[in-house]
Amino acid sequence: MMVAAFSIAFIAAFIRGFSGFGYAVLVVLGLNLVMPAQQAIATAILLDLVCCLSLIPRALHDYHRVLLKELLIGMALMLPVGVWAVNFLPAPLMSLIVGSVSLLGGVLLWLNIPLRKLHHQFAIPAGMASGLAMTTASAGGPPMMVYLLNQPIPSAQKRSTAILFFAVCSGCTCVGLALSGLINGNTLHWGGVMLAPSLLGNFCGQKSFQLWGHLPFQRGFAPLLILMSLWVIVRHW
Repeated sequence: MMVAAFSIAFIAAFIRGFSGFGYAVLVVLGLNLVMPAQQAIATAILLDLVCCLSLIPRALHDYHRVLLKELLIGMALMLPVGVWAVNFLPAPLMSLIVGSVSLLGGVLLWLNIPLRKLHHQFAIPAGMASGLAMTTASAGGPPMMVYLLNQPIPSAQKRSTAILFFAVCSGCTCVGLALSGLINGNTLHWGGVMLAPSLLGNFCGQKSFQLWGHLPFQRGFAPLLILMSLWVIVRHW
């Protein structure tokens, strides 16, 4: 189990370091196979917050200010709903929600269908969708990236906006989960175990982005997300 946790953490962090998203959803899908969904979500979001700290300084130079502001407004509107769901919905149902939301996000990323109508005025609804998916299933990355990939801004700006959005989202969610008692000794234990491979993967992902940031990363990430989502759904059906 320890080797699996290390592998999940490194791969997820590498993807996060390269693309700016994907860490929490992959970690929660992996942990969901060995622990209750609520505990997996709390661990994944706590690690997501810690691991994104090193990405923030560079992201602060490149992010889209107006877009980020509206995305965070949407996220804040749905945060209480997401924290309530994690606390009160049964663990088996939460596992199916995690798998289903992640599967949908993976399919959308794989299809990569241009949605040119997703202009800036839809930033608040996009933030709401991503914030709710993040708090209930740690799967806020796919809906956010579907939205950002359809924005006429540079790749570096999309990545930086995503990094800052999820940093704030993870931080707010951690506060809500801590107040609800879901961040406990077990969460901190697994967070400590997975921290080193997560930081290493983060570093390698950042370096890879500097070399190959022009590549369409969603084509490599989507199949992995789809397979892991199907695995979780089948296991908990």
